[in-house]
Amino acid sequence: MSTYKLTPIEELRLEKKRLREERTIASQRLSYELQYLNDNWGTMLTKGIASSVKTKLAETVDHLSSGSSFSVTPFVTKRANPWLNLALSNLPLIGSVSWKVAKPALIAFAIRKASSMLFGRKRKKIK
Repeated sequence: MSTYKLTPIEELRLEKKRLREERTIASQRLSYELQYLNDNWGTMLTKGIASSVKTKLAETVDHLSSGSSFSVTPFVTKRANPWLNLALSNLPLIGSVSWKVAKPALIAFAIRKASSMLFGRKRKKIK
C-alpha cells in the first residue's frame, strides 16, 4: 500500500489553514480575557493594593515585634518611619492610580478654560 505524499504547496496550504484556526482561537481567548479585565478591573486593582499594603504592613509589624534595631552603626539612634517606607515602596502604584483619577479632571479643566478663552463673553469697556 502506498502512502500519499503532500506536495510542498499543499503542505503550505494546510499549515496556513492550521495557523488561521490557531489565530482565531487566540483572538477569541484574548477577547474573553480583555472582557474579563474590563468587567473586573476595579476589583483586581483594589485586591492588588490591599494585598500589597497587607504584606508591607505585616512585614513592618514582624520587623517591629522581632525587636531588631536598625543600628548598623553604633551612633545611629533614629529609626526609619515604617509608614514612610510603606508609602515609598508603593509610590509607582499610588502615582498611577492618582494619575488615572486626576487626568479626567485636568482635561475637563483645560477644555473649560480653552472654551472660555475662545467663546467667553465679551466684556464691556468702561469709559
